[in-house]
Amino acid sequence: MLFSLLAPSLQAQTKVVFVGASITEGAGTSDPARLSYPARTAELLGEGYTVENYGVGGCTMLRHSDCPYWTRGRLGEALTSNPDIVFIDLGGNDSKPWNATHLDEFQDDAVILTTMFQNLPSRPRVILMTPTLFTRDSYGISDKVSQEQVCPALYAAATETGAEVLDMYPVLQEARHTLDGDGIHPSDEGALLLARKVAWYLKAYPEKPAEFMTIDGMADNPFITELYTADPSAHVWEDGRLYVYASHDIDPPRGCDLMDQYHVFSTDDMIHWTDHGEILRASDVPWGRKEGGFMWAPDCAYRNGRYYYYFPHPSGTHTGSTWKIGIAVSDKPASDFKVKGYIKGMTSHIDPCVFVDDDGKAYIYNGGGGECYGARLKKNMVELASKPQRMEGLVDFHEGTWVHKYNGKYYLSYPDNYIDGNGKQYNRMHYAMSDSPLGPWEYKGIFLDATDCDTSHGSIVEYKGQWYLFYHGCQLSQMGNLRSICVDRLYYNADGTIRKVYQRHHSYKLRK
Repeated sequence: MLFSLLAPSLQAQTKVVFVGASITEGAGTSDPARLSYPARTAELLGEGYTVENYGVGGCTMLRHSDCPYWTRGRLGEALTSNPDIVFIDLGGNDSKPWNATHLDEFQDDAVILTTMFQNLPSRPRVILMTPTLFTRDSYGISDKVSQEQVCPALYAAATETGAEVLDMYPVLQEARHTLDGDGIHPSDEGALLLARKVAWYLKAYPEKPAEFMTIDGMADNPFITELYTADPSAHVWEDGRLYVYASHDIDPPRGCDLMDQYHVFSTDDMIHWTDHGEILRASDVPWGRKEGGFMWAPDCAYRNGRYYYYFPHPSGTHTGSTWKIGIAVSDKPASDFKVKGYIKGMTSHIDPCVFVDDDGKAYIYNGGGGECYGARLKKNMVELASKPQRMEGLVDFHEGTWVHKYNGKYYLSYPDNYIDGNGKQYNRMHYAMSDSPLGPWEYKGIFLDATDCDTSHGSIVEYKGQWYLFYHGCQLSQMGNLRSICVDRLYYNADGTIRKVYQRHHSYKLRK
């Protein structure tokens, strides 16, 4: 079916073409010809655009499948339509068990289909769309397979071809009432929500975004490339910006000994990042190790108009039991921090995390060597209000505690001690949930697989209605002690559990 908005003037129009399956076709809506999301996109875009819909129900990206889009005549029609912009919305049906056996071919097929459009005389922009599935239905379509296998292959194809990716999953994540009972096909309301996302994207980015933006609204990974950074601690402060406090791997490295010179980065759009420069180094710590270095994973908290910066640092030449959690304070989020001492009574461990609850109470955590501890802080944020207690219920805890809250539940995430079949360590990120900030915790599983680095360290934050996971890898250096910080979107299931996070560049540039 075709949808056209014909402007009364002779001004050239931008032709937008949709290639997809049943959702594109309009299944689930009361009137597909008028209410499918491509049709609603046409309404929202208005004059200056012509929208054509080449959706075919049940079709797949895979050529080896029960219903390949490749064998349908609509593909030929789409290719000869002389498009300026092409949206490809295929992948959901590829998750069916009998199709999923060929998913190792998905990236190749997506690359071929994408380049077929890119090589047309009109040289259109090609935008790949992620599936919007939230259940396993009677047809065998699986959101788990879609998220864990289809989406990474889709991102890899986009990276390989230079195509864009429009992430549609979050559009209906909090609006699942707009889906049919099968959890797949959007109603009239759901189709309108999808159309609003597409129209917003085209209006926000009338031309293909800068090459460093590989998914809508996000900078490429790693997003800091001018120096080596690790252990990102992400927070959103009252000025509306998102700040990341990171440790710094000195080049050339010497293990983790030389880590020093903390930096702060911030953004207001997740695309452009500002380096606010160095805020603290070992020589600023009067009680610290005389040889310097060992400025490991930090955190920051805001309370009573002041910013409190927490960092692990040993006081002795031999680190051992001399680790302390230092504290520096400033009236600004990214400068003028002054060391005020350290938190007395903390266990001699590393990687502090400070969580301020909705009621204003603050909690501090640290750990290492399989032990994780937490305690409540006094209102002054520099003294303990309770004795540290061991966090119970964690499985294979290594270090790097992070605590956040979502829908009234507390989440504690951390790296593990994973060793692969060749005896090499690669940390993965696990998490547990609780009804209390100090546990006991109920273990839930792995939500971030190993990166290309032997260590892992992450933080989770909500910004402008979207949740993100910050972590590090070593894409730039290929050395585990010269790391770079990355960010990817994080999603929750309906029951509050966390979906596995997909690493855009750790995985998506591996095959060329």
